[in-house]
Amino acid sequence: MDLSRRNLLRGKNTAVTPSRRLPWVISEAVFIDNCSRCDECIDACPEKIIVKGDAGFPTVDFGLGECTFCQECIKVCEQPLFTAHRANKAWQTSLTFLDSCLAKSNVYCQSCQDVCDVDAISFVYAAGSTPQPQINLEDCTGCGACVIPCPANAIDLTQGNI
Repeated sequence: MDLSRRNLLRGKNTAVTPSRRLPWVISEAVFIDNCSRCDECIDACPEKIIVKGDAGFPTVDFGLGECTFCQECIKVCEQPLFTAHRANKAWQTSLTFLDSCLAKSNVYCQSCQDVCDVDAISFVYAAGSTPQPQINLEDCTGCGACVIPCPANAIDLTQGNI
């Protein structure tokens, strides 16, 4: 049964597309069930990367900048949304380089590596070809710093299950 279609016919929009949530959120289900959509986290974010997403829930938009993991969004939130173990990664992320990557088209570009503070992005040099990007997901914090500088918009940073 397609509940989203049934809800549409009943005038309800309860289906929420999973988005990039705030750092250290316990889970998507906990977030959806407990977030009051008060916008305090949006106002508190010094980087201004938290915006209203689907159904008014806050989401992180790396097209606006990077997350510095300052935890201001967590400090202002009155809901039980976040894990207490903040020594762990803020997100489980997957970063891939799309086919539109300039290096994949034999154009020298390393803008993503230049902004990666944790050196998770490196380039593999091979004789006779342009250096190719590679990601070390163990080192990647998921901060999103590499997204904006990419001139080809070729970085896909997705959030996995926490």
